[in-house]
Amino acid sequence: MSQSRRGAILLPALLLSLLAPALAAQETPVPPASATAPAQDAHATARTATAAQLQGPITLDGRLDDAAWASVEPVTGFLQLDPLEGQPSSQRTVVRIAFDDEAVYVGAMLFDTGPITLRVARRDADLSDSDAFGVTFDSYHDHQTAFRFAVNASGVQLDDVLNATGDDDASWNPVWDAAVAVGDSGWSAELRIPFSQLRFRSGERQRWGLQLERVIARDREHAVFAFTPKDERGGPARFAHLDGIRGHAGAHRLELLPYVVARADYRAVPVNPDVTFANPYRDESDYGLGVGGDLKFRLSSNFTLDGTVNPDFGQVEADPAQINLTAFETRFEERRPFFVEGAEIFRFGSDRNRNVHMVYSRRVGRAPQGDAPSTAVYTDAPDAATILGAAKITGKTANGWSMGVIDAVTGRETVPFVEADQSQRRAAVEPLTNYFAARARRSTADGATSGGALLTAVNRRLEDEPLPSLLRASGVVGGADFRRDWHDRTYSFAAEVTSSVVRGSPEAMLRTQRSSARYYQRPDATHLSLDSAATSMAGYHTFFLLGKLAGDWQGDVTGWATSPGYEINDFGFQTTADRRGVGAELSYRENTPGPVFRRWEVELEPEATWNFAGDRIGGGVGFAADATLLNYWGGEIFAEWLPASLDDRLTRGGPLARRPSGHGFGAELSSNENLPLSVWMRAAHERDVIGGRGTEAEFNVQWKPASNVRLSMGPEFETGRAAAQYVTSVGDPAAAATFGRRYVFAPLEQTTLSLGLRANVAFTPKLTVESYLEPFVSSGNYGTYAQLRAPRTHDFAVYGEDLGTIARDTAGMYHVDPDAGGPSAAFVVPDRDYTYRSLRGSAVLRWEWRRGSTLYLVWQQQRELERVATGEFAGDDRIGRFDPANEARGLLAIPPQNVLQVKVTYWLNP
Repeated sequence: MSQSRRGAILLPALLLSLLAPALAAQETPVPPASATAPAQDAHATARTATAAQLQGPITLDGRLDDAAWASVEPVTGFLQLDPLEGQPSSQRTVVRIAFDDEAVYVGAMLFDTGPITLRVARRDADLSDSDAFGVTFDSYHDHQTAFRFAVNASGVQLDDVLNATGDDDASWNPVWDAAVAVGDSGWSAELRIPFSQLRFRSGERQRWGLQLERVIARDREHAVFAFTPKDERGGPARFAHLDGIRGHAGAHRLELLPYVVARADYRAVPVNPDVTFANPYRDESDYGLGVGGDLKFRLSSNFTLDGTVNPDFGQVEADPAQINLTAFETRFEERRPFFVEGAEIFRFGSDRNRNVHMVYSRRVGRAPQGDAPSTAVYTDAPDAATILGAAKITGKTANGWSMGVIDAVTGRETVPFVEADQSQRRAAVEPLTNYFAARARRSTADGATSGGALLTAVNRRLEDEPLPSLLRASGVVGGADFRRDWHDRTYSFAAEVTSSVVRGSPEAMLRTQRSSARYYQRPDATHLSLDSAATSMAGYHTFFLLGKLAGDWQGDVTGWATSPGYEINDFGFQTTADRRGVGAELSYRENTPGPVFRRWEVELEPEATWNFAGDRIGGGVGFAADATLLNYWGGEIFAEWLPASLDDRLTRGGPLARRPSGHGFGAELSSNENLPLSVWMRAAHERDVIGGRGTEAEFNVQWKPASNVRLSMGPEFETGRAAAQYVTSVGDPAAAATFGRRYVFAPLEQTTLSLGLRANVAFTPKLTVESYLEPFVSSGNYGTYAQLRAPRTHDFAVYGEDLGTIARDTAGMYHVDPDAGGPSAAFVVPDRDYTYRSLRGSAVLRWEWRRGSTLYLVWQQQRELERVATGEFAGDDRIGRFDPANEARGLLAIPPQNVLQVKVTYWLNP
């Protein structure tokens, strides 16, 4: 349950009953009856447009003065989604759709009696703050996937893929053309979309889904041709129909995108103070040249083969800095073009299932998982495993099947290292690995019912020690999902079930059993047990949703179960197993503008989670309310109550502990983002009954001083106190109460401050510069160490006060004697106070110098320094103390790593 949106309220039902009648009673404009009446068969009664075969040439200049347009039937009759839902558009729009043997043409005359709002930005920028026009084709006509092409009045192009719910993925980058012209009576646009860039079923006569959209930015007006009320479910299933297209496989089936990249890396050479010789693997400058490319081949009108050889992702923005003191991996977004494009085919299950992601493509080309031996004094470790090649086939059949297959191979990686006697050796750190995924899903003609399966498999060639004891040899995951909508998609049922099997050496499987997802070694877990001889492990995951997803009142019930042996992290992403849970959502929303609010919504979310032993592990009740005023300022309040529960992760493989009850609350506020100056801010606070607390605040201001410039600044501040932060565990037979181990904790005061700065300048829609800078500082100050007294409690005995003695030496090490000379064994724990600072920045010049071909000039810089209160920095009382001014001054003193790249791609469509 996300603490940023959910929270507790003592009388949520009373609040709902008070708010709903009062706010619903606002005076509102009455939409036409056609907009408010429930659609009994929206697909059968959908509006229809007709595309015409062109009778002459079209000159793509945006002016619609070619004679060929005159014989094309016009499309009119747009209705508003905003600001007056269901009312006719305030300005007249006339659209014509035609085609020839090569492409689909869309011409739009967008009449306007007011000033046109212009905005120059890079391709795929948000167009909502400028006048824009878009066309979306459900060219498969399966009500599941649609392709949108849009252009604003400045000629900025946008293209993305929409799924069944209307969510978009802007990573898709087809090659198409658009031109615009601004005149006295408004503006006009011409779009040329090659058949080679679309996917559609075979057949001479085509029927496609169609949506046409127009944005009038000064009035925040959004008008559409195929209207669906906001309280009903929209998306491709509610599109209009487009008849008249005659399908073409496309004369140009093959697309090639070769690239060449030159790279220069400048960084300070690390020095090991324990040896007398220099690092033999690194100079202060390093240069490289790379070549590779992508391939796209249209196997038919509805199936495409994509391939890549030695892909380069140098223009991709670096991941943000983070401090992670948990036992779980951080999940980052995928930004690499080859893996992002077409990712919707491999989506599995419901968007509400937050527990499992079966395909996490950042596993491909990840940083090597092995390391050089501890005797190494200098190494030359690769940043990522080399992707030798990857290919995928995606498409849809005429009878409703959507299918996708992806296969990628990463190479064996070794790291050269030198030992103290200057002997040089190599160690294997990553094996040759194959990643495979296959997806098949079938939907009915109206898109109301769908079901399918997904299979992933990872196989590693573990020939080098010590990799067989570190990594699993293979992992296979298979699953099936199903969804059924009824009553015009108002009600929905979704279910999924998956199963996993992983295999490897006994050492690797023991590591899997002991991982933070499951902790089989827990001494008080009667349903779990370590098997040191196991060479495989299997598990399952299930999820279901039943809900009403349209109307003023909406709600659903969900349930899930993830068995202890479920493991998908070879190709997927998973943090926890051994979980069962139920949840629900209930919301009321009002989308019709009144005298105060343009829209508002209240939401209640209870949830509860248990492990497979029946221990209640988590849960709570969340409440949120958000609203948008008539001037487009908006806000949200949220709160959360978490009752006391048990925690089987706090001791990191030890016995259950108690999690105290707590609560949280917060608010968000945003202004009209279409104005030249806009702001967004958020603040939240949480605390528990034993003194744990956390406060976070974010603020973002965006300024558009000119139509082609966008500047933003976003500071983020977090501070808090964890009453018990895990430090370590130490074996001690005398600690009988905690099963022969002492579980050491400490209170932790942690503070983090970061500042995101962005400056984007667009000289033309095809020539842009984007820059980013993020200074980041964080500190952590641990209190006196203590140990858990007994399982199922949150009671700790403090060393030196309640138990034994503790003393810190000059090297920053704490010497703990739990019984002060008694039978318990003394042990040593380092001072874990830390101070971390980093500065990350990038600048990218992007020039589409030829149709489909791009030049990138890229600069990236990173400065990073972490200081801990042991060894070199022992005795420095500034460690662990939050001093942002001092840390900011020290940022530029950190030796930087600068990377310069020049990359050129050349699009070929022979």
